[in-house]
Amino acid sequence: MSEVVTIPKADYERLLQEVQALRREVEELSSLLLPVKIVLEKLPHLMADIQVFKVAAPLISMLSIMDSADLNALGAAMQGGVVCASKALRQVAEDGAPRVGLFGLLSAMRDPEVQKAMGLMVTLLKAMGSCMEENLKQVSEK
Repeated sequence: MSEVVTIPKADYERLLQEVQALRREVEELSSLLLPVKIVLEKLPHLMADIQVFKVAAPLISMLSIMDSADLNALGAAMQGGVVCASKALRQVAEDGAPRVGLFGLLSAMRDPEVQKAMGLMVTLLKAMGSCMEENLKQVSEK
């Protein structure tokens, strides 16, 4: 018992075009996901390899560390650091870097911008010193 359904030619052609477009999208998706498929197929063998585990363990632990980090502050610092370093390096590339001796360093310390930068560096180093000391104690106790 078969039933014949007729549809207008325009609808049939539109349906064929949609099927062809869907096929192209599936093929593109398949080619994009091929590397993921390869990794997933090899993952059990990779996880059994002790060297891969030694490399992966710190990376995996970064996920828990990121929960306690202020990502907004880190993002702003990274963006600002890259932009500011880029500007400074561009200036050095155009003008050259001056040679600074001990007295030049002392006179640079009178510059308010240098004072701000040094204050920032001292604050970061002080906070990192105490924080790193605490973390390293945890490592040595294990």
